Amino acid sequence: MDSRVDQFWNVYLRSLSQTAYPKGHFYEAFCFGNNEWLANECADLVTRGIKTSTSTLLWEYEAKGQTPPQPGDLSIVTNWNGEPLCIIETLELTIVPFRGVDEKFVSDYGEGDRSLNWWHTDMWEYYSKECARLGRSPSIDMPLVCERFQVVFVKED
Repeated sequence: MDSRVDQFWNVYLRSLSQTAYPKGHFYEAFCFGNNEWLANECADLVTRGIKTSTSTLLWEYEAKGQTPPQPGDLSIVTNWNGEPLCIIETLELTIVPFRGVDEKFVSDYGEGDRSLNWWHTDMWEYYSKECARLGRSPSIDMPLVCERFQVVFVKED
């Protein structure tokens, strides 16, 4: 793990009282998206409490030999350069086909104009590229891991 991430995690743990020690376990440190602008934009939306949901192709977890985070798991959100910005706790996880994502989830996604139309257009483009990278074909039935989360700690300036 990056020393900045280790240090950030330790600052978080020191900020808790003995009785508030995290219930979940540390899952990962990550940045959103696949480019600098998207990673930094999403991290900003998360730290401001606007983005409270996200999705990932189930096939991506399978390709990495990982299981998705579970409710209670804690993850560190970084910017594109790996600087830790906040810690989120996974609240809920469901696996739904691309076409099954609903308006509430999209609104909580916090990106674009937060409409279902935006999500179907922009996320189709995003997931089509991710499918190509994984050697898969995109379809309206491709399985998405849909996660809801909350920020539990934000880096102080």
